[in-house]
This record gives sequence, C-alpha cells and structure tokens, in this order.
Amino acid sequence: MIDIFYIVLPIYLAIALGVLLVKTKAFRPDDMRILGRFVLNVAFPALIFHALVTRPLQDVFNPDYMLAYAVAGVVTVGASIVVFGAQGWDAKTRAAGVMGASCPNNGFVGYAFFLLAMPDLAPVILTLNLIVENLLIVPICLMILRGAETEGRGGVARLGEILLSVLKTPLILAMLAGTFVNLSGLWVPAPLLQSVGIVAASASAIGLVVIGGALASLPPGTNVMRAGQVVAMKIVGFPAIALGTLALLSLLGWVALTPEFYAALILSAGMPSFVIYVVFVQRLNLEGFASLVLLGTTASAFVSLSLLLAWLT
Repeated sequence: MIDIFYIVLPIYLAIALGVLLVKTKAFRPDDMRILGRFVLNVAFPALIFHALVTRPLQDVFNPDYMLAYAVAGVVTVGASIVVFGAQGWDAKTRAAGVMGASCPNNGFVGYAFFLLAMPDLAPVILTLNLIVENLLIVPICLMILRGAETEGRGGVARLGEILLSVLKTPLILAMLAGTFVNLSGLWVPAPLLQSVGIVAASASAIGLVVIGGALASLPPGTNVMRAGQVVAMKIVGFPAIALGTLALLSLLGWVALTPEFYAALILSAGMPSFVIYVVFVQRLNLEGFASLVLLGTTASAFVSLSLLLAWLT
C-alpha cells in the first residue's frame, strides 16, 4: 500500500504547489490560464503526436478499449440525467451535474497518474482517453448544456457545429497528423522528433500546477448537497459503471483487454472532473456549483484512486 501512496502523493504535491503559487501571489490566476492553454494547445498535442509516430499504430489504437470507455461514458451521462432529474433538479443544474460527473480529467491528472503507475503505457492511455472524451463524451455534455441554456431549443441542431469545433482543436489535429505520418511512413527528422519530445515532457508537471492554480482561485460555491452527489457520481458511479460495462462487453465477447488496459479504463473513469468544467458552466451562472464539484472530486480522488489502484494491482 505504501507503493500506491508514493504514486498518488507526488501528483497532489504538484497540485499543492499550484495552490501555493497563486495564494502567495507568485503567479496570478491569469498566468495559470496561460499555462493551461500552453498545455492544452501545445504540450498535449506534442505528446499525442510523439506517441503516434514513435510506436506501431496497432500499439496505440485499441478499439476494444475505446468501445468500452465510450459505452461507459455514455451510460454515465444517461445515469446522471436520470438520477439528478428524478430529484427534481432544474435543467441548468442537472446539465452542469451531468458534465461534472461524466468528464474526467485524464489530461492533467490522468496522464500524470499513469506516468507514475504505468509509464510505458501512459502516452497510449492518454491518447485513447482524449479521443473518446473529445469526440464523444464532451460534445454530448456540451449539447446538454446548450439545451439547458436555451430551454431545450437548439441543442441537437448544434451537434454539427460542436463536432466541427472539436475536430479543429490542436489535440485532434495532432492525432490526425500523427496517424498520417505513421501510416504513410513519412520520415521525421530526429532533431524535430526530439524537440517534440521535449515539449511533450512538460505536459504532466505544468498541467498539475495549473490545476492547483485553478483550485486556488475558484469562486465561492453553493448547493453543497447537490455538488456532493455529483462528486459521488464521478468518483464512485463512473468507475462502477465502467466495471459493469467491461464485465458485460467481455461476457458478450465484444471486448478483450489485457489486465493493464482493464485497470487503466477503470482508473481513467475515476479521475476527478476536468479543470475547464467551471469555464463551460459559467454561461449558466453555476460556476460556484461547478467549483465545489471540481474541488470535491479532486480532493476525493486522492483516496479513491489509491484504493482503486491497490485493488486493481
């Protein structure tokens, strides 16, 4: 168990550094947003591109993993809608709760976690998770948010617009470029590849510090009880649904995962809510609610990820 603690603790110490930097005014919240944009738009795309061009393509793309993760994510979205709706939540709060429960932080926290727990597979797991999240789970949640914002009008109509905007993000462009280079056999000069690798290596450390900075500057929250239910759905419900999904799909013979990818999928589902969640719900005037969810999932995941990792390994 002490080995598990040594894997999880460095992640939260790096997050604590981000909190300290903002609280002591060494960095401003705006500085952290700039660093966050660098990670999302430069470091992570470099990491994905590097992973795709330095490995055989069959070692990166795992259809069984992506299918199971996609099904688990969609089921979590549906379960969240049902659970929160059955309690009479208004449309806007329900939509914010669904996104908080269904969108894990596999970019910043997840990659750093797997870099320590499964270093050889970390770039592959990141790539698989971000493909499913950016092409499926996040767009679905954005449509739900849009539908709540317009009281049900225009949510489905914006599907094409949302998907097009996702396809134009640096993460997806890096994936497409890396796949093209891998399939075409195009030669990438060693100095260029090493440079991309250097930039990619910065993703984990800077990403964790950015999370700390975001947590240090969150607005006051409200709806504590409801936020707690979202935290429970994200930290407990999503991994449980992922476990059930894997059991069912394996029984049907639709997926067959190695023990490492089996564990990685459940752990990925148990990551805290992603950082820009608060930004997405600002248009609903629920950033206080989202801040509580983000804080709660990030704090709770310290314990839950340790227990999951101990159980799965």
